[in-house]
Amino acid sequence: MKFTVFTYDSERNSRIKQKLEQKLMKENFMVDPHDPDLVFTIGGDGTVLRAIHSYLDAGKLNKVKFIGIHTGHLGYYTDWLPEELDELILFLTTYELQNYRYPLLEAKLCAGEKTRYRYALNEFTILNAKRTQHLDITINDMFLESFRGTGVCVSSPTGSTAYNKALGGALIYPSLPIYQLTEIASINSNAYRTIGSPLIIPKEQKLILESENWEGMTLTQDHLALDISQLTAIHMTLSDQHVQFVKRKDGLFWNRVKDHFL
Repeated sequence: MKFTVFTYDSERNSRIKQKLEQKLMKENFMVDPHDPDLVFTIGGDGTVLRAIHSYLDAGKLNKVKFIGIHTGHLGYYTDWLPEELDELILFLTTYELQNYRYPLLEAKLCAGEKTRYRYALNEFTILNAKRTQHLDITINDMFLESFRGTGVCVSSPTGSTAYNKALGGALIYPSLPIYQLTEIASINSNAYRTIGSPLIIPKEQKLILESENWEGMTLTQDHLALDISQLTAIHMTLSDQHVQFVKRKDGLFWNRVKDHFL
């Protein structure tokens, strides 16, 4: 089986990477950063996201499975600790591996007749730090509301525990085929009114965001950001594309929620 190890530059992580590579190669695993079967990440969830986008950009995301080793601050996507490398090797060589598939969010960016697509595992946010942003929000063919405020966050089931939670959004069990829209600093007054609550949207329904003026707007895509001032609309939904993880059988979602937040 072919593998690679993805990490950020730190002396500790480099030592762990070297040790892991040596242990895997003793078990006849082969290093192949360009076309691996397994991608090991060493760090936190941010490292996992960077690794995922690296293989997404290369068009190889559907071919790889991710295994996270936790040395960071948050570890929803990471199952193993550095002192468990021997246990990890035993797990990989002894047990039938159980794969978990987490859906990506898909954003179709429209600028007139030109379109391009972006994908995120955790969330997209649409933010305007310069001025109050107006967004018309439509679900399928039904106009819902005219939003005014800082922006909105659209999160996947797994991303519901990230920025979405900080905004007061709901926590969603990862296997549910739904996504979520949460407002960011909405204006509610006699002149303007929004629903004010997070919206849980089924996969088969499309979220459409339109505005007469996108100047000053930024779209964040997990840890990435891009200027969207030239857009006319954004269409969002839960994608058919997935990220595959090799997970420990005891890695239960609600246990992680309790360990991280309580």
